[in-house]
Amino acid sequence: MSSPLLLAVDDEVGVRESLKMVFCKEYRLLEAASVDAAMHQVQEEKPHVVLLDILLPKTDGLEILRQIKTIHPGCEVIILTGVNSQQLAAKAMDFGAFDFISKPFDIAVLRHKVKKALENLAQKAQSQH
Repeated sequence: MSSPLLLAVDDEVGVRESLKMVFCKEYRLLEAASVDAAMHQVQEEKPHVVLLDILLPKTDGLEILRQIKTIHPGCEVIILTGVNSQQLAAKAMDFGAFDFISKPFDIAVLRHKVKKALENLAQKAQSQH
């Protein structure tokens, strides 16, 4: 199997660059700076894991999460946010997010969450066979 595909959705180029540095050796990483770009990538590329900034300009991250899960229910979404809110985290989980991490994120914790999301996908795939 080719290496897993991640999609980083964040309007801040610095965050996308950081994610690229963290994950480029282990995974393939796509980037999207806007909702439209993210939706196009999800539809066309079918990433395994989406790293989604919940606070994007002119839109509600929870709505984007809902759209991603509608278009590609087989992917896992990890929410990235600068707002540390348990209420937001709970809502994101209700909408199908796999996990939630606050910015600035701990790289080791983020790597662990991505690994767990990929393991979860693998388990789901095995249980369907």
